Order: sequence, then C-alpha cells, then structure tokens
Amino acid sequence: MRILALILVLLVAAEHFFIMYLEMFKIPGPQAARIFGLPQEFMQQKHVQKMFSNQGLYNGFLAVGLIWAQFAAPENARFGALALFLGFVIAAALWGAKTANKGILFRQGLPAVLAMLAVAGAY
Repeated sequence: MRILALILVLLVAAEHFFIMYLEMFKIPGPQAARIFGLPQEFMQQKHVQKMFSNQGLYNGFLAVGLIWAQFAAPENARFGALALFLGFVIAAALWGAKTANKGILFRQGLPAVLAMLAVAGAY
C-alpha cells in the first residue's frame, strides 16, 4: 500500500508542478488558454497574468510540501504531513470547483482524495 500511496502522492505533486509551470510561465499562451478554457484576449491582461502567477506560486508550494512530506518529513510525522498537504489540495479543489470550474473537482480533487485514501491505508 505504501508504494501505491507514494505513486499517487507523486502524481498529485507532479500535477501541481505542471499547474505552477502553466500559471507562472505559459500565460499568456495558447496551451494555457486551452487548458484553462479562457480566451487569449483575457489572458493578455497584465493583472490577469499577475493573478495567475500568484496562483502558480501557491500550486508550487503544494507540490513542494507533498515532496517534503513524502521524502523529508520525520517518519513519525509523515502521515500527518502528507494528510495536511493533501488536505490543502482537496480544499483548493473544492473551492476551485465552487468558484471557477467544476472540472477542478475531478482533475485535482479526485487524485488527491485517492492519494489521501492510499496514505491513510499505508500509515
């Protein structure tokens, strides 16, 4: 079960590193516009680019937190650290689904919930 938990945690972290990359470095751009379902004209606005960049930084923090929890947290704190950062991802997915796009719940929330279940079973 720990191997499954490890794989799922790394997938969630990789997804958030990718989101960080898109939000911080690919806006404005056609790939980000397509993925986020937003018009290029909207993403050309400087204040929109700043907001996305800020969001990207937070997504990077989530990814780094998951990597730290998985590989650097003390063994006796690993479950708590993983649960904390996965909980942050789940909370962000719930909020994003409510305020931005319901698809976030499945694209970001579901992998984090599956990782949380695997972590709970492994520790």
